Amino acid sequence: MKTAIILTFVLCLMTSGCSLVTVPVKTAGSIVTTTVSTTGKVVAAPFNAVGRSRDSKKEKEAEKRAAEEEQAAKAASANQ
Repeated sequence: MKTAIILTFVLCLMTSGCSLVTVPVKTAGSIVTTTVSTTGKVVAAPFNAVGRSRDSKKEKEAEKRAAEEEQAAKAASANQ
């Protein structure tokens, strides 16, 4: 039993540079990286959408204020 374990360990060490081992490991790593990246984008999308809508609301409010101030300034200059 011990010799089978040692033989298996030695075979694993010998084949570590073999493409039969390295290619599947690289492929699995690439798949995991892509999956994590895609999942992160999917999970973050609703939060980005909410954040953007808040930002656009703030921008619209700022534009309204600027327009109101501009109208008030024009009205004040017209009254003088």
